Amino acid sequence: MLITLRIKNLALVDDLVLDLEPGFNAITGETGAGKSILIGALNLILGERADRDLIRSGADNCSVEALFDIAALGEPFEMLLDEFGLDECDGGQLVLKRSFTRSGTNRQFVNGSPTALAILKQVGEWLVDIHGPHDHQSLLHPAKQL
Repeated sequence: MLITLRIKNLALVDDLVLDLEPGFNAITGETGAGKSILIGALNLILGERADRDLIRSGADNCSVEALFDIAALGEPFEMLLDEFGLDECDGGQLVLKRSFTRSGTNRQFVNGSPTALAILKQVGEWLVDIHGPHDHQSLLHPAKQL
């Protein structure tokens, strides 16, 4: 479960910390309220492509951090981290961080250990499943049906 999401210098956001409570959380608002920025930040922390145009005007870098409670994922997830040579989760919590700059530097961390973007993406697949208005269409592809 996502516990905390911190966003710095992403789009219009200067510095935001979003703390979520156990159970169901709903984020609502009018068009333009910033809901898409939160989803975009989640996508970044899960290994999606970073667009330098997303860096807030006047800033040179952008970062997104997320704290997850991974206690329910158990041993298979711990084995995945071990397979990639990543540090163990302390107290059942996993910390992901991603930062990128206008000059092209892109860095990502899992529990403080630097890692490749492809590994961050594989770890992220265990943590969050985001569905948008047309994501159900992926079921038309045989590879996604299982």
